[in-house]
Amino acid sequence: MEVKIAGAGLMGRMLGWHFARADDEVTIYERDGRHTPTSAAYVAASMLAAQSERPEADPSIWALAQRSMKLWPMWLHELSVPFGLEGSIVVAHPSDESLLRKFERTLRRFNDSSYRILDRNDIRELEPELAERFHRGIYLQLEGWLDNRALLQSLDQAIGSIVYETPVNPHQLDADLVIDCRGTDAEDPDLRGVRGEVVRVRAPGVNLSRPIRLMHPKYRLYVAPRSGCEYVIGATQLESNSTSGVTVRSALELLSAAFTIHDGFDEAEITELNAGLRPAYPDNAPRVQWRDGVLSVNGLYRHGYLVAPAIVESVAEEVANVCAS
Repeated sequence: MEVKIAGAGLMGRMLGWHFARADDEVTIYERDGRHTPTSAAYVAASMLAAQSERPEADPSIWALAQRSMKLWPMWLHELSVPFGLEGSIVVAHPSDESLLRKFERTLRRFNDSSYRILDRNDIRELEPELAERFHRGIYLQLEGWLDNRALLQSLDQAIGSIVYETPVNPHQLDADLVIDCRGTDAEDPDLRGVRGEVVRVRAPGVNLSRPIRLMHPKYRLYVAPRSGCEYVIGATQLESNSTSGVTVRSALELLSAAFTIHDGFDEAEITELNAGLRPAYPDNAPRVQWRDGVLSVNGLYRHGYLVAPAIVESVAEEVANVCAS
């Protein structure tokens, strides 16, 4: 089967890899250059945060996340991508501990038994360098992270047929199966862009092995680890289609909040300030739907890495059903 895909973000590559593994003839068209990516998949912190996102997410996300977390370890091992599934830790400064208690009540409401309340000694056991600043936290054992850029590069090599600097209209492509994975570039009036801004730093003075979330009245900051003493720091979520650079205000807020988690960030080297647009539908849930003969896969919002494997399975099932009919 000949498969053509518009867009080489996360879903475009994941689907391209899926069909390539099935010995289909795959071509992916991408508007950006190979070395100048701008997709949300490239910018993302790529945390696998099912429990953290559950209170505000569409109920369908939880089921997709649970399935994806079973698939990710096998797929990431096959693709040789660094990842960690040792859980995450949510903390708050003393003045904001009411937010931590509120989050705990939410977990209880969902009958979530896969979390644990931490005291200072528990925190010291899991992440020793947090224990001096935080005496209470919540351990979310079902969460983790993956190295998004290593994944995108590995998928590029595995597929081997991404045509860069070539924007296309998927409805003008001729193939047995055409898939539109262009995110906010898709001609879909229901889609909107949700802007996210992150800072990447190299911090040899920081040693954190798990994603850390800081509860705060204004934002929930996260710090996601990478290899080589690198960390991705983010929190911002703006209803905006702007593709401009990171604002001074956002950068100051992110870096200041990170410093309150660990003073080792004070001497960290800023390696990148970046912003990306997450495609979202009104209900913030992904959609797999046929539009004039083209299969549209879009609206992953901030759950892209969390649900991607399950979405790949959904697409495979949809295509199989169509081929069988």
